[in-house]
Amino acid sequence: MNELEPPTVRDHLANERTLLSWIRTALTVIGLGFLVDRLSAEGEIGRLEALAGVGLVLLGGAVALAGAYSYLSARRELATGRYRPAVWLHLTIVGVVVIGAIVVAVFLVSSGPAG
Repeated sequence: MNELEPPTVRDHLANERTLLSWIRTALTVIGLGFLVDRLSAEGEIGRLEALAGVGLVLLGGAVALAGAYSYLSARRELATGRYRPAVWLHLTIVGVVVIGAIVVAVFLVSSGPAG
């Protein structure tokens, strides 16, 4: 494997910005899950939707953990000069989002028009 140039401050700051993006995303997913759960407690949404809210909160926690893993891995690899992106991690997150989008779309189609 080829050695890379030594990391610069810019490299480490970019890694930190990426971690902050992961955290923002995690907080957004957690907030969405909280909102779905609270709406289900208010009345018309059923048990399945309440579980979806809890699932979104847990998914947000998993996103935060994935961000921490990505940050620490990149930091270690930058320090050793052998940085390699965590492709499997990113593709896993994309897969979860696509599956979630399909589930939500199926739910919306099956629930019919609002009203």
